[in-house]
Amino acid sequence: MAIAAAAKKPIVIHTREAWDDTLALIEQYWKPRGLPGIMHCFSGSPSEAQRALDLGFYLSFGGIVTFPKAVDVQAAAKQAPRDRILVETDAPYLAPVPKRGKRNEPALMVHTARKLAELRGETYEDVCRATTENFQSLIGTHNR
Repeated sequence: MAIAAAAKKPIVIHTREAWDDTLALIEQYWKPRGLPGIMHCFSGSPSEAQRALDLGFYLSFGGIVTFPKAVDVQAAAKQAPRDRILVETDAPYLAPVPKRGKRNEPALMVHTARKLAELRGETYEDVCRATTENFQSLIGTHNR
């Protein structure tokens, strides 16, 4: 966190089954810096999503959001503000439906983005545009 803060860059956090501990550490050590971050391969509930959003994080959705039993992740994807969502592969793991169980790769992100659009009641093109703009904003390419 100190290295990222010195460079004024966002951090990327991947947490599983440790939401309270992870978010407490972020609140204590990262939030005071006023910098954004990414919750990589988001796998939490709507309440965990809201806590991360309140700490200035973006939610990055991977193939998990396409899994039929991932109802909490899907609910979080529906509620997340449009300007704070991202899509990712988490390659080579967690390939989205309909490729679940196969090796994940960037070309399969189309399935994740389509599911995200469906859940949010938006077009695929709008989700692609929003997630691209969000990433560019996050890493500062709009400011160059």
